[in-house]
Amino acid sequence: MQPDYPLYEEMVRLGSRGRWFWRIGNWLYSAGLLGIVLVLTVWPVVFYFRFGKTGISYAMTLLAMAGLAALGSYLRRVSYRIALGEGIDITKYFEKPAAGETGRK
Repeated sequence: MQPDYPLYEEMVRLGSRGRWFWRIGNWLYSAGLLGIVLVLTVWPVVFYFRFGKTGISYAMTLLAMAGLAALGSYLRRVSYRIALGEGIDITKYFEKPAAGETGRK
């Protein structure tokens, strides 16, 4: 679960339009990270068996996945700005628990 998921739940509960930016941003960020992991995992196999000349396509795919992750992160930050503009206090969702508190009941 994302650390800012409770903020998303609050945005959904209050009907904030920032929830759509958060949802799309979260999906893009996760897809970008998963793509980076898959590319980095599969590339040594492709290189070992020499499946064509894939040097440029590998670099472009890796950059595309990094771009997806960056775009997703940006959209989530946009959702935070929208939530702030609508009066949702986002700081309480990012505060770290005091020493000794685990947050579990």
